Amino acid sequence: MDSKIVFELRNEARDLNGISKANKLNKALQIANNLYQSEPYDEWIQKAFAWVLIDLCKYYITINNLSQAMIHFNKLNTIQFDYPDDIIENQKVYLKPKIDSNYQEINKAETLSKNNKHQEALNIFKQFISENRLKDLHHEAYGWVIYRHIKNDEKRLSSIQVRIFLRDYMNLKNERPSILHSMILNFALHYSKEHSDFNLYNFFKLWNPENLRPDDKSKQWFNKKEIPSLVSRIFRAFIDNNYNIDYQYLINNVKIAKNHSDTSNEEQVLDLLREPYFWKIYNTQKDNKFSELWQLFSDYNLRFSKFQKSEWHSKVLSLAERYMQQEDEWRFLEFFKKWNPKNFMNRDWKEVVKDENTYKPLAIKCLKKCSEILKKQTSEENLSWLIQSYETSIKLFPDDKWLLRENALLHIKNNEFKLAIKIYKQLVLELPSKHYVWQEFSNCIISDNPIKIGMLSKALSLEKNEDFLGDIHLDLANVLIDEKLFENALLELESYKKHREIKNWKLPKIYYELYKKVSSLEINLKDNCELYQKYIPLAEDFAYDEFEWTEMVLIDNWKDNKGRERLTFTDGKAIEFVIKKKRFELLRKSELGQVLKFKLYKKEIKKEVESQFTWFDKTFITEHKYIPLIANETEKGRWSILEDTTAVVDYINKEKDIVHVITTKNVEVFFPQIKSELQIGDFITAKIFTRKLKDKNRIELRQIKKTEKHSSISKFQTQLAIVDNVNEKKKLFHFVISSSKQGIVKFSDTELRPKEGDFIKISFASKVGRDKKLRLKVLNIELTEEINEQLQKNISGLLELKYRSDGYTREFYELDDEEKHEIEADFGFISDFYVPKYILREYSINNNCEVKAKAIFSGDKWKIIEIEQQN
Repeated sequence: MDSKIVFELRNEARDLNGISKANKLNKALQIANNLYQSEPYDEWIQKAFAWVLIDLCKYYITINNLSQAMIHFNKLNTIQFDYPDDIIENQKVYLKPKIDSNYQEINKAETLSKNNKHQEALNIFKQFISENRLKDLHHEAYGWVIYRHIKNDEKRLSSIQVRIFLRDYMNLKNERPSILHSMILNFALHYSKEHSDFNLYNFFKLWNPENLRPDDKSKQWFNKKEIPSLVSRIFRAFIDNNYNIDYQYLINNVKIAKNHSDTSNEEQVLDLLREPYFWKIYNTQKDNKFSELWQLFSDYNLRFSKFQKSEWHSKVLSLAERYMQQEDEWRFLEFFKKWNPKNFMNRDWKEVVKDENTYKPLAIKCLKKCSEILKKQTSEENLSWLIQSYETSIKLFPDDKWLLRENALLHIKNNEFKLAIKIYKQLVLELPSKHYVWQEFSNCIISDNPIKIGMLSKALSLEKNEDFLGDIHLDLANVLIDEKLFENALLELESYKKHREIKNWKLPKIYYELYKKVSSLEINLKDNCELYQKYIPLAEDFAYDEFEWTEMVLIDNWKDNKGRERLTFTDGKAIEFVIKKKRFELLRKSELGQVLKFKLYKKEIKKEVESQFTWFDKTFITEHKYIPLIANETEKGRWSILEDTTAVVDYINKEKDIVHVITTKNVEVFFPQIKSELQIGDFITAKIFTRKLKDKNRIELRQIKKTEKHSSISKFQTQLAIVDNVNEKKKLFHFVISSSKQGIVKFSDTELRPKEGDFIKISFASKVGRDKKLRLKVLNIELTEEINEQLQKNISGLLELKYRSDGYTREFYELDDEEKHEIEADFGFISDFYVPKYILREYSINNNCEVKAKAIFSGDKWKIIEIEQQN
């Protein structure tokens, strides 16, 4: 549609003359040129652009402005048609001699050049130059003659001759960018490979990077083979020849990124330069040229580390991570620092899936490699640059506790002990049983030897394999000597020495230095167990000082499938956990009902849950697990922290000897019969709590005792009810508290004999039956003068009688006089209140009349129980 506008403007110009015609065509040219710059390969845009240029050439020929005509003609020749248009080509043939008076001679020179008679073609142009006849409009043809000559006769020409021809070409004023200009650059690239004295980079600057065409920046295809873009081959030559390059100049002047590209121009230019460097490093390692390899890595950082992140920058880092191994691993730390971890791309933090295998993110591999290198180094340097990357990794991978640990070790190396302590307080929650965590934690403690002793003692108590405990024995001995606990220190040194002799390991210098300080002592102690028990609580109190004590009661002692003793504790409400009986020393003698206090870690656990719909993604739920950190005794009595409750026996399963009770909070609880002493209707007191069994909550009671009814009734719910029906035949009456709460009382269960409409006060417990309906268990009943106006109403109004016969209801006024005396009404209404037939009979009502009445609520509707006729 845009090219159509160009053709329309051309048609309008045909009817114009002079400046008006030129203005119209130039407007069309501006539109066509913009379209061509955006979409140079669109066939209709190419044709629209060409025909506007043809029209302008003809216009300027008519006014004898041949130089301007030639400018448009040269522009016409730069259009690259995929399928040349014969009519446009004929127009070119027609226009050229009209524009150029020297056309015949220039055409001859071009023909000679195309037929490999390069010198004869050049002689024609030399004559033109000598006669001062070479005009700007001839520069395009002269440029092609130069190009063909140096391309075909390169081997016969000296270096100086080639450079002169290139200089002559660069001085021309032909159209640029253009195919010819790009061909000259391509020749220079080829020539530089054979002539090391030719500096391609300097020539490229002279050639001007702004003259790169879209084709020069894109991959091409030839015989089904991919050919890298011209600019990428140029940049590869820069790197391969190790030119002294101003990279910022290339970034500023080479324009590659297209509009709306995902990557910036700077990033794309950098990658064109970094990619060949990557392959240079790769091939050097492949050829086992290691001295060159390490220099290449160093040079790479020198050239590129100051620039922004990019894909190939990360790929060079991946080579460093792979190649700098074993005895050369130390090189990686310095390389990585200069490479700058801030240059990690988003993809570098993501796992890589390849050939059905999943690999760690590049960033994580690099950080862990640095961590391993630093473990072997004792040099002191500021590691803040590395710590920042670790903090990023922890945010991205919050569940990776090993990253957290490595970050803490970096803070220790950086002498940032407060920050390290903060992290280790997290680690001892996640890895409380790992001896090395407590050992590392002790390295954060600088001025509190008792806590340090406790942490090292904790580490020794957690690990039984002496192969891993050597350094801990030495560290503990050292701090014990500082505290003048010499005999204890000697015990640690003896343990250390004994194991190393068994393993035939040498004793280090530090051992002898420490032993010299205590060697004169005699050992009277058997072991350091008492020391450990004294100091470990100090370390634990320090590690868990931010946690409050929580009182828990032991509710179960059981064995798992492997026969290991387990204990279940609860606070009676929301917290419950299971623990090994051997976890804390004081648990070994614990009894059911005993109240202990714990510092608890509430650990968040995410679980993957399958969606019930296959097209939904998997979802996660968060659960919590309580982990006891330390335990201590309390002076509280057995079961004392549990809530007290009162309950009534509702039912006894005599076959299973199970008692069913309902508590004052209307909770149903089941438990084994107590020596057959409980009966239905008995009351009990007990300690109540909730525990989880197989993902279900179960209410349990402890310290169950039978109690008196009169002291228990008041603890249950008591409400007003109205008696809405008395059934003498069945010897029971029905009561209503609300639409959802109602029930029956048998005469055998009470001495009361209320009548319909009486209010009673009921104490009761409730439960939900298998049919999901609420059942009330009445515990006590008494008559009352109190009234609930929600259950009883006094009303007045017109009582309208209704008569039903043959499925048709008639009104009183529809009856004739005889029927009014003989027919009995079936029911009636006072406003919306229903009056049943037996009430009409009881009060001898046989005609419509004004009445006063009493209505009671029967659970789902209102019921009239008394009527008084008004005069």
